[in-house]
Amino acid sequence: MKKEIEVIIESKFAISGTMTIPEKEGTKLPAVLLMAGSGNADRDGNMKKMKMNLYKDLADFLTGQGFVTLRYDKRGINKSTGKFLEAGISDFIDDGAAALRFLKDHPNVDSEKVVILGHSEGALMAPAVHKEESAAGLILLSGGAEASKDLSALQNEAAFEEMNGAGGFKGWLYRTLKAVDKARKQNAKIFKKIEASDKDVMRIQGIRINAKWMRETLSFNTTDYLNEVDCPVLAVTGEKDVQVPPEHVKRIPELVKGEAEWHIIPGMNHILRNYEGEHTMLGLIKEYKAQMGQPIDPQLFKVMGGWLKRFKG
Repeated sequence: MKKEIEVIIESKFAISGTMTIPEKEGTKLPAVLLMAGSGNADRDGNMKKMKMNLYKDLADFLTGQGFVTLRYDKRGINKSTGKFLEAGISDFIDDGAAALRFLKDHPNVDSEKVVILGHSEGALMAPAVHKEESAAGLILLSGGAEASKDLSALQNEAAFEEMNGAGGFKGWLYRTLKAVDKARKQNAKIFKKIEASDKDVMRIQGIRINAKWMRETLSFNTTDYLNEVDCPVLAVTGEKDVQVPPEHVKRIPELVKGEAEWHIIPGMNHILRNYEGEHTMLGLIKEYKAQMGQPIDPQLFKVMGGWLKRFKG
């Protein structure tokens, strides 16, 4: 049994969130702050045309393990105030630190036992949040261990390689139109234009983009913060993750100062589902949409459950 309550976190803007609290009256409990991946998904991990309930499902599992949880909408998303397109990595880190302070100060929470769980971009930012407001532990899911600009370049090159290797009419068209060369040049031109600007939001080819976030992402390196982490760390990724190389998870225990362990879950992908096929960068959104309604990989819950049990002591 649990109760679920709506909360407002005071950061630069009012950040709206959901707390889940196990029904243990009069007891201060350990807690987990959930930090989401990139994009404009809400606190549950849902977008308009992609309802994964990723963070709601994680929160439900964690509450079942006896932890209070807090998940929240990014600024400018759903019920949180502010403007999403104007926010950068630094803003999301500040909001994460504000949420962590809120959780540590809550009367139902043992402030000495609060963990940050970050997924994808949230895993990259979690060590930076920990530097700003200390946590008792970190759970890093589908996270990288190098500069974000290098991760972005890896993802782009994987897509370009797929284009070059495509068969049939589509592959012929890519090669005839020299699509890969044009895409590389266009990307370089766009990034150069964004880096030369100080605007929070820019219009590129008629589309408004979050330029501040892109600039800060290109200069952000999670390893700068991992090197200073001195609390226990659990790093988990999936064998089928094509957005972040799975072997990155092995680097994390080598970078942090505190005790750490890593796991690669066989068959699990970046969105924490078991996937039997082989993902493609060009078809990734379609492939993820096909997994809507599927549960989080149970092997992840097994690994997390064991670590959380040891963490509680």
